[in-house]
Amino acid sequence: MNKSNIPYMKIAEKTGLSVSTISRALKQPHLVKHATLKVIYHAIEELGGILPDALAPITHDMRILAIVPVFNNPFYTDIVLGIQDAANKHSCQLLIVNETLSKFNIHQITDFISQSDISGVVIMQKLDTEVLEQLKIRTPLVQCSEFNEVNDISYITIDNLEATRKILRYILTTGRRNIALVNCDPARYTYAKLRLQGYYDTLEQAGITVNPSHIVTVPDGNFSTAVPAISALLKSAGLPDAIFCVSDIMAAAALRACALEGYRVPQDIMVAGFDNIDISVMTTPNITTINQPKHDMGFMACTQLLSMIADPAKPPQRFILDTELIIRESTDF
Repeated sequence: MNKSNIPYMKIAEKTGLSVSTISRALKQPHLVKHATLKVIYHAIEELGGILPDALAPITHDMRILAIVPVFNNPFYTDIVLGIQDAANKHSCQLLIVNETLSKFNIHQITDFISQSDISGVVIMQKLDTEVLEQLKIRTPLVQCSEFNEVNDISYITIDNLEATRKILRYILTTGRRNIALVNCDPARYTYAKLRLQGYYDTLEQAGITVNPSHIVTVPDGNFSTAVPAISALLKSAGLPDAIFCVSDIMAAAALRACALEGYRVPQDIMVAGFDNIDISVMTTPNITTINQPKHDMGFMACTQLLSMIADPAKPPQRFILDTELIIRESTDF
């Protein structure tokens, strides 16, 4: 018996689902994924039908998935805590997977999403277009921090351009003008691309011609890789009087490289980082940095995902959050 008052065919036309799926959802909802149930229930309500109590959506055991590309990067810790707090607030179960998504593992991930009855996913990675397409057709999706510059995906991030301008303008006010940039791969990371753009824009606006030899790219952003790369910079002609690093980990590497090469920070060379993770206050000197609202980004990403699950027709939304400059010893006498 159809307890919804609305013919199955009408619900099927509204949702694009098969009549058999509609029938199963109304007769045996425990056999249908939560995301599919929500689409059907929403359609019934829009068509003026009535949902008996037995058909009310179950949320307390809804599962969402956070895919973390690098577990040993402390930047992601606060983001995941924000996602967890939002999931707890809405009585959802959070699963966490440590994977860097690519064409080589996307099928395993989408199979896991299907088999584990995942209702939606938060990812913290820019994806290849093909991989992104495969993921978004399988599940509601929100990108957090890193994102693809496309119009059909929701994301939560920061204003990377303005944050970069903010920290470089501060360094310029100290009288330093030979500012080097230690960056990750701008082709791989959106934030690296935008911070590189902010670096060029700010120096050019200050009337400074960018010295290409002052731009160091450390593709993986690791401490152990960054130290020798920055040491090589310090041994080359045209010594910088300040180094802006796009992460606090690489700023710590810059402090190490300066010590190895015999330069004092900040007297000889100023060093600044980005992220405001714990390492920024563990070094000597501690590191001037940009604070990202990491917990807020995670909380908002999860909240946005849940709203998309509840309303599959909701258009993508993009939230760009502000940052804070934190001045510490590595640039301040």
